[in-house]
Amino acid sequence: MNIRTTTFCCLAASCITLAQYAASASTLSDVQRQLFPDKAKVLQVNQNAIPLIESQNTTSNLNGVVILIGESGRPPVSQQNLAMLTQYLNDLGWVTMQVSPPTIGFEPDLVIEDNDQSVAQSNGTSTDETTTETREQNPQPQQSKPATPSSPQYQIHRISNAHFLEHEAELKELINATMLRAQEYSGFRLVIAQGSSAAWLIKIYAEKQIPNPDAMVAISPFWPQRNLNSLIAKYTAITEMPILDIYSAQDNSWSLLSAAQRTTTATKSLKLDYRQRELTSAFNTKPDSAFVSKEIYGWLHNLGW
Repeated sequence: MNIRTTTFCCLAASCITLAQYAASASTLSDVQRQLFPDKAKVLQVNQNAIPLIESQNTTSNLNGVVILIGESGRPPVSQQNLAMLTQYLNDLGWVTMQVSPPTIGFEPDLVIEDNDQSVAQSNGTSTDETTTETREQNPQPQQSKPATPSSPQYQIHRISNAHFLEHEAELKELINATMLRAQEYSGFRLVIAQGSSAAWLIKIYAEKQIPNPDAMVAISPFWPQRNLNSLIAKYTAITEMPILDIYSAQDNSWSLLSAAQRTTTATKSLKLDYRQRELTSAFNTKPDSAFVSKEIYGWLHNLGW
């Protein structure tokens, strides 16, 4: 790699970092404008201010804290399904803390790929040659680009190894910081995660990278890449904590691809504290949130909580 290429890549990385910082600041401002100060909190994660929406239980008894992590790339105020779910959980005796996950590995990847292609063309090399050189420098296994499911919004994504690990590291820091804040309250610790955030957390807990919560609810877990998405069932089966797996026939194709495999693998692994439930519609309405809250209540009651 020559000086020109190195300079270009450094500038691109700097631009992406600044864009991510600006997006984080914008998200925090949006949350603070739309919510009352007693609900819009600020969580310090690795010197970054992350918005946290905290709601108190409305009952005389406190069961514990529920941490809710939405889909990557969407701020808390746009996760209306989880916002509606928190109301039901508060009425069931839970303090809820809703946080926004990292965005690394999604839109920024498109910028990197475009820049890599431009650099390769400016140096008189093909994109394939650049990719081969990158693979030789990075010993981690790379998969050929698979055919993606039919959902248009997920056809453009391809998570690089570097961005995958960076996203995972930031998510771990976020969960650790939120768990630390949850120590202000007594009771159980329940994590509810949706989409790619659910997939990442299942992997993180399966590999024991951070302490497990008392239980986890995974809503439509997926990764928008075939070789990664196929691993979710395996990670689900080897987790040591109870898992409630919720999906809908209206989910994107990535989630549906692994739905049957998740329950089959868990059954074969004799994971007795695993349950899968199917929603009759997409998880984006108040009745859906009411249904999910009842499923959570019944499942936790069955666990003896």
